[in-house]
Amino acid sequence: MDLGVLLTLPVESIAIRAIVAAVLSVLAVRLLLRTGLRAPGVRVATALVPAMALVGVFVLTGTSLRLPTLMLPAQSPDALPIPTQGGYLHFAPVAVPLLVGTWALIAGSRLVRRGLQAVRIRVGAAQALREAERDVRLEAKTRRLATALGIAVPRLAVVASCPGGAYVAGARRPVVVLGRDLLDQLDDAELEGVLAHELAHVKRRDNLVAIGLGALRDLVFFVPGGGWAVRQLHRERELAADQVAVGVTDRPGALASGLLKVIESGRAPSHACAALAPPGDLVDRVRVLVDDPAPVSRARRGSETAAVAVVVVTATAAALVGPNLVAGADGQRDAVAVLWTNASPAAAETPVFTTEARAFDVYRRSSLAIGEPSVVVFAGQDEHGVENRRSTLRACSDGGASCPAPASRVGLGMRPQETITVDTTLTDRWRATPVAGEASDGIGLYWLARVQ
Repeated sequence: MDLGVLLTLPVESIAIRAIVAAVLSVLAVRLLLRTGLRAPGVRVATALVPAMALVGVFVLTGTSLRLPTLMLPAQSPDALPIPTQGGYLHFAPVAVPLLVGTWALIAGSRLVRRGLQAVRIRVGAAQALREAERDVRLEAKTRRLATALGIAVPRLAVVASCPGGAYVAGARRPVVVLGRDLLDQLDDAELEGVLAHELAHVKRRDNLVAIGLGALRDLVFFVPGGGWAVRQLHRERELAADQVAVGVTDRPGALASGLLKVIESGRAPSHACAALAPPGDLVDRVRVLVDDPAPVSRARRGSETAAVAVVVVTATAAALVGPNLVAGADGQRDAVAVLWTNASPAAAETPVFTTEARAFDVYRRSSLAIGEPSVVVFAGQDEHGVENRRSTLRACSDGGASCPAPASRVGLGMRPQETITVDTTLTDRWRATPVAGEASDGIGLYWLARVQ
């Protein structure tokens, strides 16, 4: 029994366009970062370039999504014929949208897991608020720094231990959580730097941006570059928060010293407190703080912003125009199909399939029952017989009841079957052409051409 699975992916599908936009934007941004972008806000925006390109593609594509289709072997009237070395295999779309259901299941599970993680962090912060003791000195520093940053004073929660220093929970009503064990090691200047860093996250709404990017990554999990964008955002927002904190405290050395004490106290990468010091970033952040680079001019910030905007526009345009060029003006490469089959190749040479071969294939599948011909040849009749007498013939011509008739009918012995009709909706839309040879037992790749 021949088995097979056929996955068809339209070249102009939203999935193809999303992948093209993400790959091009990530490659372009990584090249742009090598040129030495310095504006903190612009560097944070580089992590959002893939997301902005994806949103642009979705908006400009509209409702013309052209989703992938999974097909299984079938002998239905609208089956799509795929040439193989063993003849033809016919495929029809499965009744249940399996691919869409699989995407919804994976994306939904990722979103639920992300939501549960956010709830756990928020519940932990709320519990810390209930159990925390007031620290007047800490509250005074927080109030003064929040006023300097122009934000509302957030709530403070001091826990017994917070590996990694501190973190901000929530976006609408943020809570700053700090570890008592680390605060005991910091002097006043270092504590001020750590507090200013966390309040900078509140001012920049980093948690809200991270939630949005993470949700988008879960929805388009099949698109490459999502992990890089999330890591880049985390790294750049920490650097940007350091710069905002230094702008308020004017003590880069104190913040660097506080980060080094975080390294000495040890970190738990899976803990929410590790947000202050994510793995692999502390050394770069200390180096930036110690180097004390010159402020970025307005002209340089504008040129860097324009460069990031050009990358977004270019990646979006390429994702929209590129698939159209690949498909061709007449739809010669309307879709790409991947076929898996266990069909054994024919013993004879590989046939050359033409239009007549397709017609013969349809004829063979009609299964007309043809018997042996039964042609009856009548011998010459005796003209003097009763049936040939003039009186008999005259009576027959006058409407008589007796007329001569042959004993049997002459025929070819064909037994007619039911009428076969073929719905050409699918076969008229696509014609399969092997990309590199025809599939036999294994994987085959085909172009599906749009038939006008």
